[in-house]
Amino acid sequence: MKEGFDKLKLADEKLVVLLNEGDEEAFEILYDRYAKPVFNFFYMKLNSKEKAEDFLQNLFVKLIEKGSQFDEQEVFRIWFYTLAHNQCKNEYRTLSRSRVEYTNVEDNRLVNNWESSSERIDSSIFSEHLTLALNKLNDDQKSSFLLRFKYNFSTKEISEVLECSEGTTKSRLFYALRQLAKELKEFNPY
Repeated sequence: MKEGFDKLKLADEKLVVLLNEGDEEAFEILYDRYAKPVFNFFYMKLNSKEKAEDFLQNLFVKLIEKGSQFDEQEVFRIWFYTLAHNQCKNEYRTLSRSRVEYTNVEDNRLVNNWESSSERIDSSIFSEHLTLALNKLNDDQKSSFLLRFKYNFSTKEISEVLECSEGTTKSRLFYALRQLAKELKEFNPY
């Protein structure tokens, strides 16, 4: 690579190639790009800050260990979120066997940086209700919703991450939105 070349401008897929060659800066760039959104993804799915932190660390360890399995022709973001989603699926399987639930409504606030305190309070109340409503969705609906509306994945990308057809993804989104609208009807201004 040329001296002074700006790695920050490289696509994720090229950074993974450099990571596989032992480039620590490539790892740091990928971490900076993905740590916060993937942490939020885990947090929303697992309802636990500690679990989300552990899962995030494990995911980046997997990136180092399994980065060589990444095909440069794939889209890194989809591949990476697929790994994250699969970690959650494995956790759900484990939880269903042990029948342990992680629910902590107090830690599930989606806090936005609004200018006025009344808007912050309104946002906080809505966020609590949204979190409760999201937790009532099944895992596939919740994952589809989060990937689409929080992380701006396309329907096709969601289908690839969740390994299902686009029609199935659209159906999951439809039913998730219908359920959320029902659960959050008190916030509808119309």
